[in-house]
Order: sequence, then structure tokens, then C-alpha cells
Amino acid sequence: MQLQDKYEPLMKKYRLPSYHELDDEYELLYFQSILEISHPLRFIRRRIIDKINGFIHLFQNLLQPMNGNLIALEESSFLTEEEKQSIVYFVKNMLILERESLLLDIHHHEKKDAEFIQRAHKYWLEHKNNVSDYVTKLKEGWAKEAKPPSNAHYFG
Repeated sequence: MQLQDKYEPLMKKYRLPSYHELDDEYELLYFQSILEISHPLRFIRRRIIDKINGFIHLFQNLLQPMNGNLIALEESSFLTEEEKQSIVYFVKNMLILERESLLLDIHHHEKKDAEFIQRAHKYWLEHKNNVSDYVTKLKEGWAKEAKPPSNAHYFG
């Protein structure tokens, strides 16, 4: 039985977002070789956490760049102190979700997985435009920095 087929009755039971909405946002089956998923809500929760962890890692490096990480040091300079404080708030809330997911990995409970999916998905949808704005600002920061000085040597 496919993940979508297993998810549909649970979606109705717990009033969860549609399979297609979650798949569009979190790429539930980004690889094709899954033969059987015995716990669909647990699987979906973990896929949501995969996405959350990617942004936690990105923003953690911006907030406290390590010595030797020139990319993070440079990107950190693209943001204002106010933006960094906003990112701190976002990361704290994402870490709460991530730790809650770890607890659900320890103490399995289908209904709590469903509640987590609802909360995490809602939180992500409410904040993804802000995340996009920060990532855009990072990209634009690199575009400004990408212009070589007039006396630069050709490395091609």
C-alpha cells in the first residue's frame, strides 16, 4: 500500500492537511525506493523535521559563524541586528518543534504525530515568506559581492 493510501484515512481521522499539500511542501517521497511505510504519520513528521533542520542549520551558522567558515562570516554581515534577532526567535521556535519530534521518536503516539504535523505545518506556512525574504537577502548580498574589483586578476 502506498504512503498516500495509508495517509488518507488518517488525514480524515485527525483533520490533517491534504497529502498533496504536504508533498508539495516537504517532498514526502523524494526517493522512489521505499517499499513499505508502516507508520505514515511518523514518516511525514520526520520529513517535516528534515526541512526544519535545514533552516536551523543555515540560520545557526549566520547567527554564530565559526572561525574559518568564511561563507557564514560573510553572510552574517548581510543581515541587520534586527533581522538577526527575528531569526533567533524563528530558530528557537523551530528548535522546540525539532525537540518535540525527538520525543515522539522515543515515545511513539499516532495522535501526537498528527497534532505535531498540524502545528508544524501551520507554523511553517506562517513563516516561510519571512524565511524566503532572508534567503533572498543572502543571495542578493552575494550578488553585490560578486562584482570583481577593477584591478582583479583573471582566474579563468
